[in-house]
Amino acid sequence: MNIAIVDDEQSEIDRLTEVLNEYARLNKLDLSVFVFHSAKEVLENYRPYAYTLIFLDIYMPGETGIEAARTILELDRGAMIIFLTTSDAHMPEAFSLHVYDYINKPAGRERLFKVMDDALMRTTKAGSEAVFTFMSNRHTIAVRFSEILLVRTSGRNLEIVDTDGESYETRLSFFEAEKKLGADPRFLTLMKGIIVNMNYITDIRDGLCYMTGGECVAVNVKNSKSLIATWQNYRIGSIRAERRERRQQI
Repeated sequence: MNIAIVDDEQSEIDRLTEVLNEYARLNKLDLSVFVFHSAKEVLENYRPYAYTLIFLDIYMPGETGIEAARTILELDRGAMIIFLTTSDAHMPEAFSLHVYDYINKPAGRERLFKVMDDALMRTTKAGSEAVFTFMSNRHTIAVRFSEILLVRTSGRNLEIVDTDGESYETRLSFFEAEKKLGADPRFLTLMKGIIVNMNYITDIRDGLCYMTGGECVAVNVKNSKSLIATWQNYRIGSIRAERRERRQQI
């Protein structure tokens, strides 16, 4: 497990590192802590999915933790960011970014252990999640398959839209995208140039496919009956799988 600490106060870094190492010893975890003393430093070295957790101080000289978090989440939608702060003033802005947690300094041992327990449960579940990686605006972007709403051609480029409404353009070809996503049962090619995640289809009618969030894309009219049948069969299969999972949990 790799954890990043971004803070300009060495005393806070030392204390946090000590608690994290104690947690790792008690839980027999292989833990590596990477320290950055400014937002600029972490952003210059950031790679998507490099860290399980990112502890990010809000108040730092230069770029703030809020600004750094916004940039990190543009590169890596799945980043688990925990803000560290001495004030609640930025809490609304922090949670508007959908960060994982918000901790007031100094963070107590019990509070940090609880955060680590929750993070372990989440990462264990997400560990097997497939990730779609591509280049966009000279940055490596990584989006989990479950967070992809649709993929479509846009001129000579490819547009990837995620479930938060974020849109990324890449020079990846449609053929390459279809090859990467096609083996996953969630994805359906509606026509040449359009792939959708069936988990987010709300309706298919009149030659159009309606998606969660208001997106609407064209369907190959000649194959519309077959596409509708595929989607309906997928929905039935998903419902059955959910029922089996619930029964196993009882």
